[in-house]
Amino acid sequence: MRALRVLLHAGVSAYWPQIKQAPYQQIRAYESTVKTIRERWEVSSECVPDPVAATTFHRMDAEIVTFLELCADLSGTQWLEPVDAIAAYCVSMLQGTMLRWLACCDDETTLVVLDDLVSGLTSRAVEI
Repeated sequence: MRALRVLLHAGVSAYWPQIKQAPYQQIRAYESTVKTIRERWEVSSECVPDPVAATTFHRMDAEIVTFLELCADLSGTQWLEPVDAIAAYCVSMLQGTMLRWLACCDDETTLVVLDDLVSGLTSRAVEI
């Protein structure tokens, strides 16, 4: 399991500096998504996926699925839950964590959350 944890940590560690180097870009992405969702909800209270926003999240999910599958393959592990569900969880955690960092600029809390994410992911796999 150590190999999986190392790989997951490396991936998360590579992602974090990208956010810190371009916070404005992250804010613009959030604003665009919220604007799209707000416009849909303004015209209808029916709960249906927004095609643009949902596509964005599905793309992020797919990128994480690829990363998780690669980590499992390289570490000789297997996920205990469907990888697409784990990826959706990761995207949700990362999006919330980044939004909090953009608001609070608290590096220490962010790093603790990201480390907890890696620990939680590691517990969702077994060695094969």
